[in-house]
Amino acid sequence: MCFVTQWKDHDLQGQTDGRHCSAMEELRDSKLSSGDSDVQRLRLHRETASLLPAQSLGSRMSMPLGKQVFFAGVAASGSCAILYYLVQKMFSRASYYQLALEQLHSHPEALEALGTPLNVHYLRLTDKYNFVDIADAKLKIPVSGPKSEGHLYVSSSRDAPFKRWNLQEVFLELKDGQQIPLFKPSRDNDECLLDFFLGVAKP
Repeated sequence: MCFVTQWKDHDLQGQTDGRHCSAMEELRDSKLSSGDSDVQRLRLHRETASLLPAQSLGSRMSMPLGKQVFFAGVAASGSCAILYYLVQKMFSRASYYQLALEQLHSHPEALEALGTPLNVHYLRLTDKYNFVDIADAKLKIPVSGPKSEGHLYVSSSRDAPFKRWNLQEVFLELKDGQQIPLFKPSRDNDECLLDFFLGVAKP
């Protein structure tokens, strides 16, 4: 209903503007005679044009620059927020991330220090410790509980691209500086035997 009323008002305004334009043109033509000079004709034309209403296209006000900047900023902020969310999701689904959290949830001492339930927070992407490339990955995962909070430090590696990630070290550092080791890979039996024989061989 409002749209129809506005359309009719706009149409009525257009008709009024048209009649006004015609009246101005008749007034201009009546003042011009065959004997008038070109200068007088130009002056009268300018005076008449100044009285004419603005055309419909020109009367449309463009969006102020401030609003344009505001809407552009909102769009850019939305894009950055979506990108930030996607990056965090990518990390949280990585195998080294999930394996580290499994070590935390299965460690009684760490659970006792933090308290349950545990809360895992977003990574701080600007932290230099957070680093991932083709063969190595290091993360500093913020965690908290009812009793305390801290960071879960994760170090992982793999032999080649698309191979399985293997944890190298996982430990929890509480806010008071206390460190709780959660995972350290055990050495192979061959290495243990080698160390044993080397120890025996020493005088």
